[in-house]
Amino acid sequence: MEPQVLVFSIALIATIFCSAFAAKMPDYIQICHRSDPKIAECVKKTVHSIRPHLANGIEELSVPAMEPLYIGDLNILEGGSSGINVRVKKLNVWGSSNFEIKKIRSSEDAKRFDFELILPYLHGEGNYNINGQLLGLTLRGNGPFTGNFTNFYAFVKVIFEVRTVNDVEMIGLKDLDVKIRTGTGSIHLQNLFGNDKTLGDIINETINQNFELFTNEVIQPIERALEKKFSSVASKILDSFSYNELFPV
Repeated sequence: MEPQVLVFSIALIATIFCSAFAAKMPDYIQICHRSDPKIAECVKKTVHSIRPHLANGIEELSVPAMEPLYIGDLNILEGGSSGINVRVKKLNVWGSSNFEIKKIRSSEDAKRFDFELILPYLHGEGNYNINGQLLGLTLRGNGPFTGNFTNFYAFVKVIFEVRTVNDVEMIGLKDLDVKIRTGTGSIHLQNLFGNDKTLGDIINETINQNFELFTNEVIQPIERALEKKFSSVASKILDSFSYNELFPV
């Protein structure tokens, strides 16, 4: 359930990245020009300069507070490879504003960016509903859950396209791809098997002993679902600006 925390953080970071080039920018945001041979480093510095302001949000950029980051309800898996169904409700996450861009590459025309992103520590709280088979175990239950997650990586590819509308070059989202590499962590699901403590403790212990395997079981559907969500958010932002507004020469 935890990988979606990372990807939503990426989505928000990318939202900030796009918004950072809009008019009436705060003084701490550096303009990045697409003719700059070091545009990737410029974008990295710009996003990192925004980072200290994210905990409480940035009103002038319509960026909401990230501490906590409210994600809400998500269908994580519907069927899955093992017929498991997982739903998360009222999810809040702490630690999302402490991200770090480890690597970033860009094309010469600023139409493609490749990010490598790490979040050193995340803490999540919410409610879950789970039913199905995972790791050879039958899982049933619903109730509160908490999770602590360390060193989750994401590799994000964003490709833009430029089209002419009324003699103005507009930029849009052509493709977006997300790959996640899980780190370490632990989760605790309450009320498994109708709050049977013995069975619940066994399941929680088994999941945490197989943390990487557990996360890999659910990672692909999460990647695909959140690519769709991220693409929708990014497209709405990009539709508001021309190519030259976002990436001046």
